[in-house]
Amino acid sequence: MGSTDTRRGGAEPPTPQSTLLDHFRSIPWCVPHVSDPAFRRVNMSRTLMQPGNGHSLMAETWNTDKTITHLLSLYRPPVHDSADTHRGPGIGTDSQTRGEVRRFYTFGTGMNAHPDTLHGGVVATVLDSTMGNIIGHQMPSRLATFTVALNVTYKKPVGTPGTIMARSWITRAEGRKIWVHGVIEDGQGNVHAEADGMWLRAKPKL
Repeated sequence: MGSTDTRRGGAEPPTPQSTLLDHFRSIPWCVPHVSDPAFRRVNMSRTLMQPGNGHSLMAETWNTDKTITHLLSLYRPPVHDSADTHRGPGIGTDSQTRGEVRRFYTFGTGMNAHPDTLHGGVVATVLDSTMGNIIGHQMPSRLATFTVALNVTYKKPVGTPGTIMARSWITRAEGRKIWVHGVIEDGQGNVHAEADGMWLRAKPKL
């Protein structure tokens, strides 16, 4: 599974922002989401990291006209005053106060399994990437975080070409372990897939 480098929690370079936003603003159901002032644009795993070529999957391999043609990532910080004290700061089930990542993906037809249908492995990878992203923003650290478990439930096929919204939020944190929930939705709010996963933060070097 993937890993999360939590050292890169800042915003992406602004160069492609207007074109990217214009794309999603041209899709009516995306407009209220990308215009929500509570969310800000953040790192979307499309900047190639050096050394080691980290993020090469989203930055290079799946950054083509036939794969993921557009990708926008937004983050809303948690309202700490409303946090669940048993789960940790900003962690909980309240959809209005928890920290949350919203990612918008537009897919081409180059990652299909069946005709006009996105491969289930891509769906799982999109969830893995989106769920790891929330950790980097809400619980930043110089230590990398790795996926150790990801349980995906497929509910509806994801059609291609097309656009979906993936959301993720942290449900629990204990020591080096972090639990995250993620969903993939369409423009009508239908859930196409959801996942629960656990990430493990690397041990600090002595």
